Amino acid sequence: MSEPSGDRAEGPAAPEGRAAAPEGRAAAPEGRAAAPEGRAAAPEGVDDLGPGVGEALERLRPRDLAVGMLTYNNAETAAAVAQSAVRGIEQYLPGTSAVILSVDTGSVDGTPDTLVGPSAVPVVSMVHQARLAERLTVPFHGVPGRSEALRRTLAASHRLGARALVLLEADLASPPPEWVARLALPVLEDKAGFVAPVYARHRYEGTITNLLLAPLIRALYGRRVRQPFGGEQALSGRLVDHLLIHPQWDWRSDDLSDVWVLGTAIADGFSVWETWLGRRTIRSRARTTDLPSMLAQTLGAVFAVMHRHQDLWLDVRGSEPLPEVGERVLPAVDPIEVDVPRMIEGFRLGLRDLVPIWEHILAPETLGDVLSLETVDPAEFRFPDDVWARVAYDFALGYHYDVVYRDHLLRSLAPLYLGRTAAFVRQTQGRSAEATEAMLDAVGAAFERQKPYLTDRWR
Repeated sequence: MSEPSGDRAEGPAAPEGRAAAPEGRAAAPEGRAAAPEGRAAAPEGVDDLGPGVGEALERLRPRDLAVGMLTYNNAETAAAVAQSAVRGIEQYLPGTSAVILSVDTGSVDGTPDTLVGPSAVPVVSMVHQARLAERLTVPFHGVPGRSEALRRTLAASHRLGARALVLLEADLASPPPEWVARLALPVLEDKAGFVAPVYARHRYEGTITNLLLAPLIRALYGRRVRQPFGGEQALSGRLVDHLLIHPQWDWRSDDLSDVWVLGTAIADGFSVWETWLGRRTIRSRARTTDLPSMLAQTLGAVFAVMHRHQDLWLDVRGSEPLPEVGERVLPAVDPIEVDVPRMIEGFRLGLRDLVPIWEHILAPETLGDVLSLETVDPAEFRFPDDVWARVAYDFALGYHYDVVYRDHLLRSLAPLYLGRTAAFVRQTQGRSAEATEAMLDAVGAAFERQKPYLTDRWR
């Protein structure tokens, strides 16, 4: 099978039994718009985008670039994000035809109205009214009903025949105009099928990502994605088509689609890149800051994809860095106050209260290693990388086999995460940025090293 040009990676074909990336041009069902030249037709249902939306997209097609924004009560920031995208297209992508695609999931602050007005780039607005239960549970990403809103954005981008789709978070505070170009160019230049962001951060920011999510994604999928839940991202038109016709994902489920999108892009041979964006500031009232909830939502999303789509990761061994664009920025190391004793106390409270739950989740050897950490002098507190990797894998196995109620399982990781974070802070205080990077790389290497521990017990 010949590979589509540009955004497919060199290497082996998709594993047997997996859906191959779309090739050629499929005939559109009667009454539906034909797919853009060289693109696959999307499945039934992608035309259901709301009154007048299909007609608006038909008038605007074809376009080089679609910029997608999923909004929920972002009246303070959404217009500025859209304006920044327009400036970036004008300044850094001259001659590129573009459309902004907005999907609102139930705002009550007038967010959609802020995106209406004169602009060099037209705006197509859509609505997905998220279910009440989704709106009552504050998500870490701030957009209830995100998966369905993302599906609609992909479907609209397909209808436009866009060569690239860039997703921007609507609660960004003053994003630089060049962000849209940094994300889009690897796709528009036919180098990448998916582009993930990398942000400039302090070494003690984003520790859920650095110590848990990034090492886990690295071991599962064999790519060293620094910030797998970054928010901003870019997808090629071919990847958009592939995701829309993929038979193994229910976009209307409660599971977060982002991990599945990334895993599918890697496993099905699309070239995945990273782009350095600089400092990122979020201004949102909708994002949760509750640690157990953040762990339950982010790690739960990864575990859900692991559970439902083991074909994406089970046979992957080793890892490799991603191609990248932009200027690499080492983590900032200026002194900031981190309450390590409080973290260690949270870890010890978990040892006191949660061992009856952990006994169902952690293997006896892993639990023994965790219990032995209590005797360590707080000034010398350490949490070995390999023990931490086995803890994460035992929780993945517990989720897979339903050993306890899944929400309780995920939330019970919080004290262990606090202990691991406290150990990381103790380990890196007074060290250089380069040393911090090396320690984070060692965490990822431990997750790779321990992966057979996971796979042997999963099958």
